[in-house]
Amino acid sequence: MRIDKPLTGWLAAGFALTLIAAACGGGTDDGESRPAQPVEPTETAAPADSGDGAGEAPAAADTEPDVVDEQEQELLVAPVDTTTTTTPPTDGEDVAEVPAEPEPQYGGTLRIGAFAEGDGLNPAANAFSTPVYLMAHPVFDPLAYYDTEGNWIPVLSESWTKIGDGTVWQMKVREGVRFHDGTELDADDVVATFQAQLADPLISIAFQPGFNLDEPIRKVDDYTVEFVGVRPSAHLPNAFTSQLGMILPSEWLERAAADPALNQMPVGTGPFMVESRIQDEVTVLVRNPDYWAADMIDIYLDRIEVYPIPDSSVAAQRLIAGELDLMVASETGAILTLRDAADQGVTTIENQRSDESMMFINTQSPVFSDIRARQALTFATDQDLYVELIREGTAPAAETMFHPDLIWRNPDIEQETNMGERAGPLVAEYCADYPENCSGGKINMRFGVPGPSVESDRTVDLMVATWGEFFNLDTAVKPFDELIVDIALGNYDVGLADAFGSADPDNDVIFMECGSIGFISLNFGRHCDPERDELMYEQRAIEDLDRRVEIWHRIQEINRDAYMFIFLAHSNWTIGARDNVHNICGQIGPTGDELFCNNQGRIWPNQIWLG
Repeated sequence: MRIDKPLTGWLAAGFALTLIAAACGGGTDDGESRPAQPVEPTETAAPADSGDGAGEAPAAADTEPDVVDEQEQELLVAPVDTTTTTTPPTDGEDVAEVPAEPEPQYGGTLRIGAFAEGDGLNPAANAFSTPVYLMAHPVFDPLAYYDTEGNWIPVLSESWTKIGDGTVWQMKVREGVRFHDGTELDADDVVATFQAQLADPLISIAFQPGFNLDEPIRKVDDYTVEFVGVRPSAHLPNAFTSQLGMILPSEWLERAAADPALNQMPVGTGPFMVESRIQDEVTVLVRNPDYWAADMIDIYLDRIEVYPIPDSSVAAQRLIAGELDLMVASETGAILTLRDAADQGVTTIENQRSDESMMFINTQSPVFSDIRARQALTFATDQDLYVELIREGTAPAAETMFHPDLIWRNPDIEQETNMGERAGPLVAEYCADYPENCSGGKINMRFGVPGPSVESDRTVDLMVATWGEFFNLDTAVKPFDELIVDIALGNYDVGLADAFGSADPDNDVIFMECGSIGFISLNFGRHCDPERDELMYEQRAIEDLDRRVEIWHRIQEINRDAYMFIFLAHSNWTIGARDNVHNICGQIGPTGDELFCNNQGRIWPNQIWLG
């Protein structure tokens, strides 16, 4: 499920948990990008053909693959690598000549399938999830985004300057930018948008731990503002690469505050405008004839239509049938279907490094506030079966919050799953002490799963079969946006979600810091650890990559010892497209830098063309 990622739609975003970026995350002292990556990202071919017309899925792994010796291949700083399903030739086969890339074509309608809907498209009032960004990125230019190595680059902003120790950052927006309604972007719009986000009871959760709420932002001149934090940050621009960096006209915000219906038809600065929107049916975007960056960036499409389709396997079939042109999925059935359709004019772009499929355990629930219950659930989890039966070779097992290819991962972390024999004695002790939380010698628990889909049904069946010896499961399968709200409110003991995996781990602080715990909590595990907070804030303040890596290694040890997360597999975010869809990756920002493609399933449809 997608919670990167962003609360109905917003929490959903937050996780893919592409949710919203952390409130104080990205950049360097002089406004340049963060330290260069140790290695360039590479494109890798999928496994060789199995002989049945589709690429053979790799065998499911019981544990994470060993990290390659750094003398052979250095680790990556950002999860930017992608894999395509192009099948390489086997030994003895002639290498087919790659056809020349056709010339870009103007015009046409791009039809996109989204696995969830949002409650609106106003970045100051609605929660943005991974599928909502399919609509938001064409409408809004964020203040900053990521290049192909995971470094932040300015988009709507012109520059960022760290003041002193980084408690204050100065940001200048580009001059001459106009909104869809013809008004010019200026500092007043940035201030009004930021203040509207702070006033929202949900979105403000992302700000409160990091910004000085007495004076979080101040206007310097017509195009310059200063953001004021409560502690130093070397990474603030990263926080404005998502929903928090999307700016609205101050006059429009006043009207939307009085008329919430306007949240469905926002005014942005992007290359497309909202023409119509029928929630849960279709959102139609049309080309902005007066796009401010048209002389820097080619915009080819006339129209984008986004259709919410909760079951990604259904969306995959519709794409193969030609009813859709593009979709984003992380469900196994959809990925396998898309891979198998390579001979039917379908291509895929996959990223297995950008977040984790995992269980969140609510450590403040009456049932799981005792660590013995959390340990027993971890021990009873059959991760091997999950990877084999649910992921079916599309995603490797995960031990912690980072993929083995990333420098941030602690290689010494071993998760204590597949140890059912250790669960029984703990459950017996627990139920003797807390009989009110048990029935029939088993611990009672509320379990939330996103759906409905074939994969959600199979996941529930597997967990009942493996946990059922020790736990009584009260299971609810709900639409993604509804489930995330319930998890944020603490209405479940355990919830299934995708989380972490930001281009810079500083953006994931919001999901662990003590300040994110409240009536509504972005710290879904609701676990507060002062040492972890101190470490997270130390790494936020510095550029020293070696020290930051050391800190994140320790944070993973703290998380492991608290038994609040059960990592299942490294998520596989897959873009599926008809072979007439071009330039999914390779899009550029106004600075001329190529943009990070498939960022936790987030893509920019802006410069796609049909041929």
